[in-house]
Amino acid sequence: MIATDTTSETGRDLVVALARAATGGLVDTRRAAEAWGVPRATASSRLFRLVRAGWLATVRRGFFYVLPLEAGTVTTIDDPWVLASQAFAPCYIGGWTAAEHWGLTEQIFRSTFVVTAGAARTTSIALIGSEFRIVRASKERVGSVQPTWRGTVRVAVSDRERTLTDGLANPGWVGGVRHLVEMLSTYKRSEHWNPNKLLSALAAHPKGAAYKRLGYLVEAALGGDDAVVNEALAYKSSGVIRLDPQVKATGKILTRWGLRLNVTLPEKDAS
Repeated sequence: MIATDTTSETGRDLVVALARAATGGLVDTRRAAEAWGVPRATASSRLFRLVRAGWLATVRRGFFYVLPLEAGTVTTIDDPWVLASQAFAPCYIGGWTAAEHWGLTEQIFRSTFVVTAGAARTTSIALIGSEFRIVRASKERVGSVQPTWRGTVRVAVSDRERTLTDGLANPGWVGGVRHLVEMLSTYKRSEHWNPNKLLSALAAHPKGAAYKRLGYLVEAALGGDDAVVNEALAYKSSGVIRLDPQVKATGKILTRWGLRLNVTLPEKDAS
């Protein structure tokens, strides 16, 4: 039976057991209780004492980062993706962070973009020196994203097409429509351009507003593509929406697509 105090070697033993059970150095109260073979109430008390003794850092309530034994005071975590995958589960890395990962943009964003089906009380949060932008989505939508390896940890991240279709439905996820156009243009010029795959990704989680933006942007900024435009026309929703929901400016209404053109697009890419 493990002693309950957290001093000297006994504290080290408790931390070693936690480190073995942790994912990317991260552990919650349930996993700690399992690692120590004690009730959750006992585990919670031990965790609190370990934090006070400087063995652990609190990420948020009931969730902890196991400090390397010789680390001293922690100011950040090596991989924010791993932290996000544990702290906001179930979730996936998406939006502008996924766009950076796949080379769809050269713009650097300070925060890591996370799409979660879990509880999220705020849209922006800082944990152990890392900043996160959090948005909510259904469990079905989050669960359909495939994981990739980040060191020894598997973390879900939206692929190129899912990242783009998420941006078409929610331009703010990728930094706005102008940035979305640049991403689409980069995608179209790349060896990964696959309009059928893009349309399939959109059809998997269809949203009429996304079809409107896709059809219009392909026509107005990407040199056109009949197959994409025709499908977008077939599945676009009724009514009028803003091209960029985050921009308050007004603009003329384009009846063909049911869009209020409230932002000016970059020059057309004819490639």
